Amino acid sequence: MKVLKCFIPFSLCLLILTGCWDQNELDELSIVMGIGINLDNKGHLIVTYQVVNPTTVAPGLMGEGGGKQPIFTVYESKGKNLMEATRNASKETSRRLFFAHARMLVFSEKLAKKNIYEALDMMSRDPEVRSTIQVLIARNTTPSKILRTFTAIDKVTSDEVTAILNITEQNWGENVQQDINEVLQSIINEGGEPLINGIELTGDKDLAVTSRNYEVGEPARVKLSGMGVFKKGKLKGWLDGPNARGVLWLKGKIKSTVVTVPCNNNKKGYAIEVVRSNTELSASTKGDVPTIDVKVFPETNIAETNCSVNLQDPSEIVKIEKEFNNVIQKEIMKTVKAAQGYNSDILGFGELLYRENPKKWNHMYKKKYNRVFPEIKVQVKVDSRIRRSGIRTSPFLFDKKIENKEEVDSS
Repeated sequence: MKVLKCFIPFSLCLLILTGCWDQNELDELSIVMGIGINLDNKGHLIVTYQVVNPTTVAPGLMGEGGGKQPIFTVYESKGKNLMEATRNASKETSRRLFFAHARMLVFSEKLAKKNIYEALDMMSRDPEVRSTIQVLIARNTTPSKILRTFTAIDKVTSDEVTAILNITEQNWGENVQQDINEVLQSIINEGGEPLINGIELTGDKDLAVTSRNYEVGEPARVKLSGMGVFKKGKLKGWLDGPNARGVLWLKGKIKSTVVTVPCNNNKKGYAIEVVRSNTELSASTKGDVPTIDVKVFPETNIAETNCSVNLQDPSEIVKIEKEFNNVIQKEIMKTVKAAQGYNSDILGFGELLYRENPKKWNHMYKKKYNRVFPEIKVQVKVDSRIRRSGIRTSPFLFDKKIENKEEVDSS
């Protein structure tokens, strides 16, 4: 009887369970790794899908065919909106497009200058698209060319670009990974605007889209190129080089970078390696024009010297720290002026003002922020520390200077 009582509930559970109702078979899917969105002359979307070839990734699963097969293939479709274009792609592919593994979303400059909000809407609603998908702008090229490019190390372009983003964020600091969630959050934040990485092609662009690209001596390559500044969903311009790095200084996202500090009119000067950095931001809402205080605390090493300076002298280290502080301060202020010139709060000042004084933000700043943001006063203080000078205690040039002096004295 006890067994029967246990069996009845178990049987009822079996009746309502439907098994793996949402399972997907690999041989029924086209696994999309990258998505590109462009505009045609009629204003319709041109959508490019980079689809990985599963037989090249795991040939044992699918059965091996004869001959050399491409790592990926590319489909292209058109539509009045992104959903229509996606469904239109079914005319070309024998399998359903599957977006759960998509790693890269690339907009064209043409679309970015018109508006990216509509395209972002569908991508953010689709539960299949992961929130970690990286967003980029194809600069001086098209998304289609980027997604068709054959790369050498990571054979799928989308994998190559996301790996480049990660390594340059860790080591250089002029680009930062921007997934779709971060882009949307920057739009939602009070007064905020998105900042999106640019990507371009270098080398022979015609060779880039052929399988011979990684077999030649000087192949075409995908390369990160600045960060796009947006205003109300439209691309307004670009921040390049130190101007782009200034954003990361302000946001406290510098993980490591190298800064050249001049010495004795020598532009090569010192190569200062930043090993870590913290940034403190505070806002003052006294008066009609708010003030932002920026304090940056980098920890650094001397990686290279091109000056004859005695690095064992503590006073020389203090001088180098002061020069380094001046370089970073100017770099940050140039970035602030550039953002204010575009009148685009890519720096997050609006959110900072809102948190400091929500009442004043809502009643005074919010409605006229287009006039307030370019006038915000920014004060920057950099307080760096040089921790190490490498395994040498003094530069070759300093040693050579001592030797020459000793030769002169002896003569």
